[in-house]
Amino acid sequence: MKKLTSSIVIALLTLSSCVNKNAMQDPVRIPLYEMEEAGSKYYRIPALTQAADGALVAIADKRGDALGDLPNIISIVSKRSTDGGKTWSDMSIVAQGDTVAKCGYGDAVVIADEKRGNLVAVYSGNNGLWQSNEESLIRTYTSISTDNGKTWGAVTDITDQVYGGVYGEGTRYGLFTGSGSGVQLKHGKHAGRIMLVVAARNDATWGGTMSNYAIYSDDGGITWYASKNPGCTDGDESKVVELSNGDVLMSIRNRHKGDRLFSISTDGGETWSEPKYNATLPAPACNGDIVAYTHNGKNLLLHSLPASRTTRENVTVYVSEDNGETWTAKRCIYKGYSAYSSLQVLDDGTIGIIVEEGKWDGGLPGEDGFNLGYYHFTLDWLMAGDKQEQ
Repeated sequence: MKKLTSSIVIALLTLSSCVNKNAMQDPVRIPLYEMEEAGSKYYRIPALTQAADGALVAIADKRGDALGDLPNIISIVSKRSTDGGKTWSDMSIVAQGDTVAKCGYGDAVVIADEKRGNLVAVYSGNNGLWQSNEESLIRTYTSISTDNGKTWGAVTDITDQVYGGVYGEGTRYGLFTGSGSGVQLKHGKHAGRIMLVVAARNDATWGGTMSNYAIYSDDGGITWYASKNPGCTDGDESKVVELSNGDVLMSIRNRHKGDRLFSISTDGGETWSEPKYNATLPAPACNGDIVAYTHNGKNLLLHSLPASRTTRENVTVYVSEDNGETWTAKRCIYKGYSAYSSLQVLDDGTIGIIVEEGKWDGGLPGEDGFNLGYYHFTLDWLMAGDKQEQ
């Protein structure tokens, strides 16, 4: 009888182990910005961060009845969550578009300034990128929140600082912010510096090439400088992340589809290496996000992108264990047409992501437009994808 009881116990323990191993659930979708919400048919361009009080703050473009980019009349809006993304507040206004003045704002980057406890939003406005010229530039603005994203300060024009750093005395064709996450450096003599990437037109050609410059501030978003050289001279929306050794990695959207491009800075974003393609990270000419995962002794990079070289679909999170040299583990977050995304590592080591679910391509079936959903998952769930989905 004792032998039978022991066998049963062993069997139960084995079953329990299997159940626990398989108990990792897929992320649950939480509606964040939905089509037709608050009088607007269209929402786009997510940017996610965590404020000093622990709240998640999610910024997006509220695009009214037109899906298009600037110079469409767009407002930038914000929501907060104090329970890890399970529920979200009503919208607050970061920058209000004005149909009378015919001015809109969009493509916001948000950065948590841990040194001062503020949130800094950097975004574009006034004109469209390809419509921009020296008489009517697409301009660069900031808004700062000093209360963890509950309210936002005045729209502040930093165009002259940014354009002066990028173009110098040359012709100012136009540039725009990359949207999504920025970074605050934590290591070395530039610790506390906040940084993002802009895409600057190289000439007057409509749809022509763009160069990716880092812009940065050492005083919490008041004064801005540009890198001495671009990370890429034929790029698009880009992101920066600080590596565990203090270098800064720029992940660059490949305008020609195929593989993601990367450039490195060893001096706090002031100069950049020649860009290189990374064949382990496919991308269909789409914006994505990249963040450092530093928790419980782990130093990883996480990158979210559509998992295709041709079509914006199946937004997936990839993992690198070697500072972006290779990307191994991966899990699909949303199966179907999907585009931009924004990542955030929470204080407890779990991960949040906002995904644009839908499409903006008349050549694909279905209605154009996006719902923005929030998903929350663990690193264990993500790393399990290495065997299940590679």
